Amino acid sequence: MQIKLIIPYKTILEKQVAKITAPGSNGDFQILPKHIDATWTLRTGILTINTHEDEDIYFAISQGVVVKEGDKVFISTFQAIAGKSLEEISNMVEESLRILDEQQKKAREVLIRLETDTIKRFIELDT
Repeated sequence: MQIKLIIPYKTILEKQVAKITAPGSNGDFQILPKHIDATWTLRTGILTINTHEDEDIYFAISQGVVVKEGDKVFISTFQAIAGKSLEEISNMVEESLRILDEQQKKAREVLIRLETDTIKRFIELDT
């Protein structure tokens, strides 16, 4: 089966695979080559892709959708972090969250400065 994993700005993976295990909105499910054509919604979780070389590729994904049509499987998600092991993915997700937290702190500081400056200007106008 041919998989195409897509995030909003690019294709992350395009490969022949043997099996896909995905975090569906109603629980985890597997897609095998002779599975019927279907569409599923995804929840945040771990997407496991088993290649024909019996290698597992893991992706930490956010919500998305899976469409299987014939021998092709299209997976579209907002975010995907790849790793060769669950431990590697865990470390990468933690690092991504740490960076995101730092960016949010900086954004809050800028917002506070803007609000303070706006209040000062209103006070100056009032006097």
